[in-house]
Amino acid sequence: MIFIVPMGDNRSDEKRHVTVICEVAKRFRAKMKGMMNRISLPEDRGMLFPFLIPGHRFFWMKNVIIPLDIIFINRKLEIIYIHEAPVEHGFFHKIYWSHGFCKYVVETNMGFCRKNNIKKKDKIKIKKREEG
Repeated sequence: MIFIVPMGDNRSDEKRHVTVICEVAKRFRAKMKGMMNRISLPEDRGMLFPFLIPGHRFFWMKNVIIPLDIIFINRKLEIIYIHEAPVEHGFFHKIYWSHGFCKYVVETNMGFCRKNNIKKKDKIKIKKREEG
């Protein structure tokens, strides 16, 4: 899958895009594992968590050893919340909440959204990657 965020403000004719090639966590087990125990993530890569039914989503950083941006997206493909989630150590872990009904979650390297000026209310596109 490819996650594309239209960039630039609405007043400009120039439209820039940021593309993230995402591994898709389709099954329950893959969603539970997420990015656990991965030692690196290329800058243009991420993980997409699609959900059949929109709902409030809660993520945590247990056993995740790379800092992440957690991007919550509604059924209209609009970003509803972005969390910067640092690596956590210890017994207790912070819970990252969607702050609304969410159909998709994308995890990328922490700072990706800030670096690419991706913000709440940005519209995105999700499409299948063309092999070849």
